[in-house]
Order: sequence, then C-alpha cells, then structure tokens
Amino acid sequence: MAVAAAVGHGTVRWPWRYRTRQLVWAVIDLVFPPQCAGCGRAGQRFCSDCQQSLEELKPPFCEDCGYPVAQAGRCLACGQGAGGFTALTGLRSAAFHAGPLRKAIHQLKYHHDGILADSLATRLLAAGLPEAPAGGLVVPVPLSAERLAARGYNQAELLARAYAELRGLRCAPRAARRVRDTETQVGLSVRQRRLNVAKAFAAERRLAGGQSIVLVDDVCTTGATLDSCAAALLEAGAAQVWGLTLARARQPGAKGDDKHREAGAAAGQAGAVL
Repeated sequence: MAVAAAVGHGTVRWPWRYRTRQLVWAVIDLVFPPQCAGCGRAGQRFCSDCQQSLEELKPPFCEDCGYPVAQAGRCLACGQGAGGFTALTGLRSAAFHAGPLRKAIHQLKYHHDGILADSLATRLLAAGLPEAPAGGLVVPVPLSAERLAARGYNQAELLARAYAELRGLRCAPRAARRVRDTETQVGLSVRQRRLNVAKAFAAERRLAGGQSIVLVDDVCTTGATLDSCAAALLEAGAAQVWGLTLARARQPGAKGDDKHREAGAAAGQAGAVL
C-alpha cells in the first residue's frame, strides 16, 4: 500500500512504527486472511474497490465550515446561519459518510477491529488539510470515561496515532479530556448539539500550549463536538486547531453534492491512489 509523501514544512520522520505494525499484520494475514470492512471480500481490510467508490470531498470548500460547495463562498447551512465554527481554524474530511466508508467506520467503532484504523488513516492524508508546521501536534477527540470503559478503546485515538505516524507528527491523546458526560448527539438539532457539548472538554496547557494542533475524529456531523474540544485547546494556549475527520455527514439539500458524487465516481473509475 503506497503512502503519500509527507506534507508540511521541515523534515518528517519515516513512519517506522506504522510500517512495523503493517509487517507484523502481513504475517498474521497469511494465516488468517482479513475481510474488507466495506464489502466483506477476503484479502484486504479496506479493499481497492471500496476505496475507489468513496465520495471524496474536493474543493472548493465553504469558507466557514469546510463543507464542499459548487463554487467559492458559503455552504447552505452557513448561509442560513446554522453552521460555522467559533474555535476551529478550519475543518477537512476525507469523504462523505456513506456506503463502504460508513460500514468501515462502524466496524472500527463497534467490532474491536483496531488495525483497521491503519488502513483508514491513509485516507486522511488525502483530505486536503493545509500544511502543518513540523512539530505540530495530533490530538484525538476524547471519549467519556464511561464510553471508553464500555468500548475498551477510542477509535479517534487509533486514527490519530496512525495519521501522526504517517505524517511524522507527535500524537498527544492526553492533551484533551472530557470533563462531563453528554447525551448522545443523535437526533439533536444543530443548536441542541452545541449546547450538549458546550464546556464538555478541558485541555492540558503543558501539552497544548503554543501548539498548532490537528484534532482528529472519525465522523463530523455538524462539527459541534470538534468545535467545543477546539475551544478547550485554545483556552489551554494552543496557537490554532484544525479539525480532521475520516467522514462527513451530508447536509440535506446542500449545493454541490451532485457535483461531488460525480467527481467521486470519476475518481473511482480512474483508480485508487492507495
């Protein structure tokens, strides 16, 4: 599997931890062949056909929230005053939360398939995140203690670690933490989501202070959780916080979606990079 060249200023370390882990799993896979998390086909954890079918998010992006738009400017939600961020510098996502990617994320979150994060993290490299300075910090959005205990791991941390290794950046899972439990965001309006996660996070100044941070999560729906976590990191002295997610929920009726569906299909026919 080819990995994109390192991005950003300065020298990026060779991702030896990632490569070593891949070699170990390659041996295991000879004995126990993996199944694709997107389609179930044997041989790869996330097969090339599923990767080619992803509806990748391409520019231009909304100037407020990073959602793909047909032409430069604001997306439908931000134009109506329902979108935008107060803390995030910006947000980028690899593809829409649909099809094989939705299935793969479900597998990662609920079936203890931690090594799948390595395959999915390579998609983050192509998400169009602006260059980060050498020495930048990668931070996963933390789970609540209760949810972490129930699941046994934080899927955002697995993605963040793999992404940091591929980019040669430092990963700091303890830079942010949840300080209060929140209700599930499913079914809440944009305003309710923001209120639900307001002041739900705190950050460590000794880790976040002065840092340019990439905040990683698996899925962005409205960005309320990411923005609230970014606010805590800024309060702890972070210089800036960019959000980065594997998937982004589609805005109902948003302009530019048809264009991106067509672009995603064309990219699939042209062949995958990975």
